[in-house]
Amino acid sequence: MALLTIENLHKSFADQVVLDGIDLQVDEGEIVVVLGPSGSGKSTLLRCINFLEQPEQGQIRVASASVDAAVARNRDIQTLRRQTSFVFQNYALFKNKTALDNITEALTVVKGMSAKDAEEVGRKVLSSVGLADRADAWPSELSGGQQQRIGIGRAMALDAPLMLFDEPTSALDPEKVHEVLELMKVLARQKRTMIVVTHEIPFAREVADRIIFMDGGKVIEQGTPEEVLDNPQDERTRAFLRQVL
Repeated sequence: MALLTIENLHKSFADQVVLDGIDLQVDEGEIVVVLGPSGSGKSTLLRCINFLEQPEQGQIRVASASVDAAVARNRDIQTLRRQTSFVFQNYALFKNKTALDNITEALTVVKGMSAKDAEEVGRKVLSSVGLADRADAWPSELSGGQQQRIGIGRAMALDAPLMLFDEPTSALDPEKVHEVLELMKVLARQKRTMIVVTHEIPFAREVADRIIFMDGGKVIEQGTPEEVLDNPQDERTRAFLRQVL
């Protein structure tokens, strides 16, 4: 059953076309990894799904929420956003809030939880991401890997149907990448619906149900990890894989 449906999505910055008529469907429980060279539109696609960037044209449906980009109303956009959670490549934590507060803020503001209930959920999430002992730590006191685990924990706490990951390991030191990928593998085993933009090919091979390769704002090819990584059909995919592998 489709959780996300995108039809004819277009996005430009000034005269540069970044998304050129994207059509995409993601089923409930499916894990989709998006690969492609820099500037191919991968991150913009994620940001358009929940209107962090406003597309000029296209239909986006997530669960029961639907928005026509050409006539998008703020009320509809807010309803759509509540169906997604976003993990940013630069963590996007509030620097003036503790690890726990970074998680509970979204629960009280977005979901309207009481402070007490939000704290209970927040502490459970911190425990599940292996940071129960860092609840009172400020972001400046945490490593990059720990900050990103807090960012993932914040997304987990919202319990939205669709989780979006925008190159979640790209800002990390190499020795911290493993701890974030391991947490994401746990989420994958839970069959959460995820779209992950990444260059981590071994991770993609292990967890993805489907890999999408983008270039020039278009979906060039897609298929299982074996189909795309081991037997790519398009020369642009083959050239990209030669470079990253």
